[in-house]
Amino acid sequence: MLAFGNPEEKPGEEFGAKLGIGEFILGRGTGNQSFVLRTLVPRFVATICSTENDDSCGHKARFSDVIWWDAEPSAKEVDDLLTRALSSVQKIEKHQENQIKQKISDALLLAEEHFDIERHNFRDIGERLEAQAEELAIIAEEQQLNIEKRVEAEKALRLSEERLQIQVSELIDSEERMAAQAQEMVWLAEDLQAAEQKMKFLANHDALTLLPSRRLCLKYLKDILAEERTEGEKTAVFFIDLDGFKAINDTLGHEAGDAILVGVADRIRDLLAPEDMAARIGGDEFIILLKEVTSRDSVKLLAETLIEQVNVPFSLDGEEARVGASVGIAFSLDDGTTAEQLLNCADKSMYAIKKKGKNNFGFFSDL
Repeated sequence: MLAFGNPEEKPGEEFGAKLGIGEFILGRGTGNQSFVLRTLVPRFVATICSTENDDSCGHKARFSDVIWWDAEPSAKEVDDLLTRALSSVQKIEKHQENQIKQKISDALLLAEEHFDIERHNFRDIGERLEAQAEELAIIAEEQQLNIEKRVEAEKALRLSEERLQIQVSELIDSEERMAAQAQEMVWLAEDLQAAEQKMKFLANHDALTLLPSRRLCLKYLKDILAEERTEGEKTAVFFIDLDGFKAINDTLGHEAGDAILVGVADRIRDLLAPEDMAARIGGDEFIILLKEVTSRDSVKLLAETLIEQVNVPFSLDGEEARVGASVGIAFSLDDGTTAEQLLNCADKSMYAIKKKGKNNFGFFSDL
């Protein structure tokens, strides 16, 4: 049973007047073809239902839940009211139907235009992705990674190529699926680009500390030595080996050891000028290149500061861990003229410090 408001209230009369009828629609009922009707003369409220039929009008009307508050009209008056009410309902439905059809038509036209544009764009994306995949394959072959990292990189590359081939094949075979595949293609391109950048970086950097590798360090040192220098300008090479690091690995585990290496790398990096370089060359060994030094005292001060910083305890899950640093130092011109000679001299100086008691620094020229 429908519930209606006070019959003496007259909401909606202006709407009814605009339609040119003596009745007006209070609102849509529970079904798609059900409306609540209110008339003025005679006054009553009823539910009007519009349903399909085989008569000449194509519809029939029935009403229920009538509430009267004037004298009950005759059957002819009721039929006339219902006929006029149904006509107004049908006009409203027809108008709504036309609006919906027009919106659907406009949306289809817009979607078709958008699809034509996107289809050409997706073809271009596919061609670019194929070119990027070929470049990545060449880059992967040239990287100087260790065996484990190379295997992982090759697996990732093969998987990316397979996924790319599947996506490109589906794109060519079925243009209808282009819109759904577009976002995945963009993500794949981003993954491939990120993988390329990562492989380029890891080829010349240590994966744990992110410091330059031995190969990149040697190249930089060779470039420095090839530059013209003013009189008195030299390059200093530090060879650093951590003291007590093996004990931490043995007692606290490799994760703790890795944390120590990262921490030491950060402390070394903070001491250097932009034109200088620090590198990890393996295990607990590091190299520092000071591009331009003019005095032995400034190098000595940096070595003292470095050892002091490395000696600061590390906190690992609430436990304190300490390491030291044995540092050997060699100078260009004085101790060698090539990158290999300078590294060898600095290495020998470092081992001499190890024999003397560790956690200190020394110059190759003092051996």
